[in-house]
Amino acid sequence: MISTNRRKSDPKFLRAYERGMLRSAFVSLFWAIFQFRKDKNGLTLVALAKMINANKSEVSRWFKGDPNWTVNTIAGLAHALDVELEIRARDRTSSIIFTPAGIEKRTHPQAPTTESAHPTFVIPVIEKSPVGVDVRSVA
Repeated sequence: MISTNRRKSDPKFLRAYERGMLRSAFVSLFWAIFQFRKDKNGLTLVALAKMINANKSEVSRWFKGDPNWTVNTIAGLAHALDVELEIRARDRTSSIIFTPAGIEKRTHPQAPTTESAHPTFVIPVIEKSPVGVDVRSVA
């Protein structure tokens, strides 16, 4: 058996762990949204599956296992559940927050940040800006 200290220093183990945590975060996020929609509007897995052109058993397996979703699947789930996703990345050393628009400006530069043992993953699905401009085509 590999000791915990050796695992923590093994780059291959750490990459696999972080990928697993990211997948788990997405599953938990979409499951929470699904449960909210189910309680509020009676959404079912069958209805969700139809919205994303999948079958109910496939969608059910996603939430019971460890899916390896594509960006298209994530975007499809976000669209079907009518949510906007945001993307941010925090530098582990400096705690600088990066967004698709660049470095996030803080209102209080010296304000303490919430530290986490795991990276924060927030993914955007933006189809139109408030003024109707396709954001993906603006560079």
